[in-house]
Amino acid sequence: MAPYYKRLGRDALLSWDDVLAVQSLYGKPQGGSGAIQLPGKLFTDFEAWDPHRLQGRSPETRGPKYCHSSFDAITVDGQHRLYIFQGNQFWEVTADGNVSEPHPLQKRWAGLPPHIEAAAVSLEDGDFYFFKGSRCWRFQGPKPVWGSPQLCRAGGLPPHPDAALYFPPLSRLILFKGAHYYVLARGGLQVEPYYPRGLQDWGGVPEEVSGALPRPDGSIIFFRDDRYWRLDQAKLRAMPLGRWATELPWMGCWHANSGGTLF
Repeated sequence: MAPYYKRLGRDALLSWDDVLAVQSLYGKPQGGSGAIQLPGKLFTDFEAWDPHRLQGRSPETRGPKYCHSSFDAITVDGQHRLYIFQGNQFWEVTADGNVSEPHPLQKRWAGLPPHIEAAAVSLEDGDFYFFKGSRCWRFQGPKPVWGSPQLCRAGGLPPHPDAALYFPPLSRLILFKGAHYYVLARGGLQVEPYYPRGLQDWGGVPEEVSGALPRPDGSIIFFRDDRYWRLDQAKLRAMPLGRWATELPWMGCWHANSGGTLF
């Protein structure tokens, strides 16, 4: 069978294979009938298609960079807005999953180094806490609360924490490191007595998590690499559920228009 062709203009023709390749990258143009035409006849689906608009355009399915790899840290504020950190950038994701363009860390939080290891927002006062190595930062909005980074070990905090979490039932910040967790005193960077304790208290949460978030339904989501776990606080049991990028629309990795995943 001879190949079909689609006409873009008076003299420009695309083979059917070319058309399929374009549609696979950019989607089907709107406003046409979709009927297959013979060579030499106008292909109506391309009547409103401007080929110059394709130049330099990236496919919409690329999505935020963190969706295709991993993130350094993640936290959530009192409006259920996520902050996802990777390298020297961060993204904001609204409660309905709409994600911002990447922002430079230094523009929002001056003096904060790249590749932070853990972050948490206090749901009491809205302050941001950041952790990297043996240092800690606290910001009220964009303004630092402390004149300089604090040495975390002075209060018994572990160096290089895996993740941080504001835990609503205790109104406390919690740090996770390896097989242990640390509960911090309110308003400071001092570990509470009788901590650290083992992760067995969290009923199945894996070691070396990369992030932890409280959710509006009272559950806690834990991340490690491309997987996630949901902790049911009533049962104190964490269940592994799958890949966060494809299963959690509020992480900003879903196509905002079609409702489909990016993968």
